Amino acid sequence: MPDWSKNNRACTTLWTTLSSMQQLSTNFRESGELTMSDLTFFNTLGSSELRKQQAKIVADQIDNAFRIGRGAKYEQGVDRTKAMDEMVKILTDETKTVKDLAVNVDESYNFWGEVK
Repeated sequence: MPDWSKNNRACTTLWTTLSSMQQLSTNFRESGELTMSDLTFFNTLGSSELRKQQAKIVADQIDNAFRIGRGAKYEQGVDRTKAMDEMVKILTDETKTVKDLAVNVDESYNFWGEVK
């Protein structure tokens, strides 16, 4: 997934999820380039352990929203632990973008109606 696109379910589902969680307040087009440090959960003054705990909470909320709210299934070879661990790696890296997170979730989740 090279582009942040309204034609990609991972991008749109991630954006609507982050928006409903009030992690971002930008429109879709602008959101792909936001860094993790731009999201509301990211505390630049907090310790790395605190950020990791907060990232785990956000990853858990995203995972639940995808699976329970949106009917996503894990991709083959991916389970909850792997999906969560990969999200936390990105969520704790202040230089990673929402687009980077979308690439990750696209690799971890098969969204409803998504054709591979």
